[in-house]
Amino acid sequence: MLWKVFRLVIGLLCGYLFIISLSAIFPVQSEEFLGEFILNPFQFLAGAVALVFGMYAFGGLIRDGGVGVISASKGKKGFGADIILSITCLTSFLLLLPLGVWQTAIFFVFCLLYGMMSFSSPEDGNES
Repeated sequence: MLWKVFRLVIGLLCGYLFIISLSAIFPVQSEEFLGEFILNPFQFLAGAVALVFGMYAFGGLIRDGGVGVISASKGKKGFGADIILSITCLTSFLLLLPLGVWQTAIFFVFCLLYGMMSFSSPEDGNES
């Protein structure tokens, strides 16, 4: 359980770093984007690394929440903490929303897609 709370904190921190680093190089025109990418590659690299780590952290929590909901609907017990932590994970995107709407939407979509791709049913027994 402590590991999952740690993943929540790491995911929130990585989401913050992704939004901050991407907003510094998020101009409207493609020429400016290419120029910023060539002149400041560290910000883009830091944003990409933060996206990958945050996607792994939040995607796993979303997956665990989905597994918990399915297991709880079948009458199994012991998945309440996973469901609450997953809801907390999803509401943490609301904390990131004022920092950058588009960046938060991109981060949310990638985390949700990773969580759905790594999803396996509780009967399989082999979660990724």
